[in-house]
Amino acid sequence: MAVDALDTRILRLLIEQPRTSVREYARILSVARGTLQARIDRLERTGVITGTGPVLS
Repeated sequence: MAVDALDTRILRLLIEQPRTSVREYARILSVARGTLQARIDRLERTGVITGTGPVLS
């Protein structure tokens, strides 16, 4: 799957600010919340994002 510039910015934010809300990410990136959520859903569906939250052993 091709990752464009917006996807890259989204992924960077998810890594750098993992506890931020989708609404705040949308504000930071100057995109609609629905657009951001659709992008995150697509990244999850295609396997670019494989999980969220802490990983415990």
